[in-house]
Amino acid sequence: MTKDFANRGRSGKAPAKKPRSAGTPRPARATPTRRKSSRGGKGSGFHGPSFSSGAIFGAIVVLLAAYLPEWMNDQSGDQVVAGDTAPRAPNVTFEFPDLLKDSEIQVDTTPYQDNTAVSTGQAVSFRVQAASFREARDANEMRARLILLNLSATVVAKDSPTGTWHRVVLGPFERQVDANRALTKLREQDISGVILQE
Repeated sequence: MTKDFANRGRSGKAPAKKPRSAGTPRPARATPTRRKSSRGGKGSGFHGPSFSSGAIFGAIVVLLAAYLPEWMNDQSGDQVVAGDTAPRAPNVTFEFPDLLKDSEIQVDTTPYQDNTAVSTGQAVSFRVQAASFREARDANEMRARLILLNLSATVVAKDSPTGTWHRVVLGPFERQVDANRALTKLREQDISGVILQE
């Protein structure tokens, strides 16, 4: 005869419950907790085999989308070759190597020539006009400002149909390069000058 070991320590009758008095509080019931399974039960959102099969399926779809059109074109190209009407590559020729090899480029070198003398018997000098004023006092103030910048400046009075003008002039310079340097120094001080050739 088989024995029931589940009810081994119990007697045949359930113990009677003690009546509770009106002033005693009811004991708190412990709520049963669910144990999560180690294989990813309802509480877990990750399932290894499903993830792996999804990743493999996605990789196959991507590879098919990438290489299927190319493979289909190769198949249709093979059929065209069988018909002996394959498109030929166009014949491309470049002409510029031959053109450059036999041509000569003409360059205008006049801006780079030294303009120190127009002719062998006549010397040329350059001056830089910094400003021109109607009043001699304004011209002398500008001259003093330029002398403080280590630029040798002079004031030259010039009569014109509009009256007498007092020009503040730098120089004379024997080379145009020196006149250009003086003009650059003026422009660094926000003074616009003009090169005069004499």
